[in-house]
Amino acid sequence: MRFELSPAGRRLARRFPLPLAVAAVAGQAVAMIVWAVAAPGGAAESAAAVKGDGKVAITYIITGDRPTADIAYDTPDGSEDHEAVALPFKAEYRFKKGESLSLRVQNRYQNGPGHMMCTILANGRVVKQSSASGEHAIAFCDGAAGLEKPVPGAKVPSMAAPRLPKGEVRLTKVVRVPRYKGSGSPVVGRVGDGDAHLSYAEFGGAWGPSRRTDPAMAGYGRQQVFDTDPSWQAVLASGLVRSDLMGAYKGPDKLRALASAVQDNRQHSAFTDTTTGRDVASQPLVVSGRKGWVIVREMRFRKEGVSSTMDLSAVVVVDTGRPRPSFVWLDVPASRKRLWPDVNALIRSLRVT
Repeated sequence: MRFELSPAGRRLARRFPLPLAVAAVAGQAVAMIVWAVAAPGGAAESAAAVKGDGKVAITYIITGDRPTADIAYDTPDGSEDHEAVALPFKAEYRFKKGESLSLRVQNRYQNGPGHMMCTILANGRVVKQSSASGEHAIAFCDGAAGLEKPVPGAKVPSMAAPRLPKGEVRLTKVVRVPRYKGSGSPVVGRVGDGDAHLSYAEFGGAWGPSRRTDPAMAGYGRQQVFDTDPSWQAVLASGLVRSDLMGAYKGPDKLRALASAVQDNRQHSAFTDTTTGRDVASQPLVVSGRKGWVIVREMRFRKEGVSSTMDLSAVVVVDTGRPRPSFVWLDVPASRKRLWPDVNALIRSLRVT
């Protein structure tokens, strides 16, 4: 997987000249994954959570017919911008009356031409809505909280997932994780991730030692890696699911949907732009009496200087009883296929702490 900073890390890098930015993020996790804790909607509150405070319940919604988009929006505490956010996107806040509202979405050129729409709801009614189409389509909505009139005839957009690009496969039925053949890695201990309230096997052999990382920069609290090429790594990491992905966490199938959203986010942020993701397993788990779900996806890609053309990516999402579920993510390139049994060993070892 390629090196990558979390959205917070990218914003830090943009605020400083390159040498200072490099120094500021030195020692933080690179490459791979996932999933930033400092992410869209991180300060969001439920629109129904606070009543009688005189504030306006604002809901931002972004929809489109492409899988991802770059977005930016105002919050009560400032503004946020994020790249390659999985669509549809939804965030809820409470603004003081008259505060500035702004929501911007841009299609990513990697998606090809597509249609994008931004929508702002105030107390549940559409007050702003705009759309655009094209390879670089940009839709923009703005206004002032509590001062905008409902848009006549405007409808709240559907939050259904957009159509998958050709070659992509997402499992909606249960397919159990296969028992992968190979020598696998020796288990040399256990990793405890206090932030995620999870523990699991620590691997030896080719794997480096498990290390703590800064979740605000890397997007996860623990990582274990080894180099498979000069610019590519196998990765094992854990942390809390990004707050902007929690919109998928609803309905009777919410754990599966959230695990799929986490995989989608990783595919679009940690792999090449032309990667094709094909789910090969999707099944429920019970971890220390808590519900979980695992999705295994084959990430097929081509990248100059990388010997593998496919990574096996396994994501486990666990409801630990905290407000946000936790994840463990394991990625091993096909060039190290003999280590794919690490997926089975990781799942067996997983515990809630």
